[in-house]
Amino acid sequence: MNESVVVGDVRGVPGQIVYGAFPGVALPTGGRDDLPVIIAQGKRAGPVLWVTGSIHGNEHSGLAVIHRLLGPGGVDFPVNELSGAVVMIPTLNPAGLRTESRSPYYSRGADPNRMFPAPERPHTRTNAFPEGPPASAMESVYERLFASIEATADYLIDLHNAVIGSIPFAFRDPIYYAGERDRVAARRLQIRNDEMMAAFGLPIINEFPSVEYIKKNLHRSVSGSVLNRARRPAFTAELGGYLHVDLLARDAAVVGLRNVMRWAGMLSGEPEPLPPIPFPEVDFPVRRIMYPRAPQSGIVTHLVDAGDPVRQGDAVARLTDIYGRPLGPDNGLLRTEYDGFVVGRMQGKVYYENEPVLWLAVRDDGDLLLPYPDDR
Repeated sequence: MNESVVVGDVRGVPGQIVYGAFPGVALPTGGRDDLPVIIAQGKRAGPVLWVTGSIHGNEHSGLAVIHRLLGPGGVDFPVNELSGAVVMIPTLNPAGLRTESRSPYYSRGADPNRMFPAPERPHTRTNAFPEGPPASAMESVYERLFASIEATADYLIDLHNAVIGSIPFAFRDPIYYAGERDRVAARRLQIRNDEMMAAFGLPIINEFPSVEYIKKNLHRSVSGSVLNRARRPAFTAELGGYLHVDLLARDAAVVGLRNVMRWAGMLSGEPEPLPPIPFPEVDFPVRRIMYPRAPQSGIVTHLVDAGDPVRQGDAVARLTDIYGRPLGPDNGLLRTEYDGFVVGRMQGKVYYENEPVLWLAVRDDGDLLLPYPDDR
């Protein structure tokens, strides 16, 4: 029997695509900010893949990818060939999407992608990370949605945007464990997650080192929470710049999603080739870093572009005053201390002291399988 997938009040129907809503934030003026839900369920049993988008309301590619994957009215989605189900949430942040803002207006500038439930230590179900303030209305919605994810999902892919002109890529989160037995299970999860990311096909960039990752509350991002609390393979895909849909990145993500479904046994057939996206050639793992930073306020001219390789000592930007005269030593040149490649240029030309001017992917020799912070 192929049991129906249920998300809130939305119930999947084998062989059909159904549309509904998950109860969202209750509004003081009446009504709710519900989350749109789409469930495409095959007639045969199989895994459940969740695809979520637009948790940042000014990032539109997730919404565009889901629409492109389905086609108008779902006509392009092969639901009759599907084993299992695909749950799609076109936006996790309706208020932000309406106002084209990163955060919903009722969360006062807080990052919604830091509001999913914090990971817990297995077996004891106690929080291994610093406690935050009392849950906001948005956090309460995400907590309820997470319960549906935990109850139904085998895999999750969260769709985002990075910076204008950036290459499309996928973020790889660290996985935390408690003790030797849990480390073995965490390693199996990591292998499965890496396989899913490889099937998706975009360049893979590791997240910040653990201390910075936790400090930035990325363990409470959608993918960080699902990976480390629900213990399901999950990652974040970054698809070009915000307030804009990069059509090549959109189409690559659509192909990537179909290829993940093939990898998971949800669709038959061989993987499709991705569109010709930039794919920097490096023979080492990389992590993200916002670097270099302007040593003083001035005007920046970028000397590299997204996808360009960089080596230690390369000049990547020049800092000048408003008259175009170089600022600082080395004729105003800003050089990198790292090997890697350019993910994207930070927006604008005017930079203040200590503002980053590039988003780089640099060599990463660290391990992303780590003991919980309180086990160290």
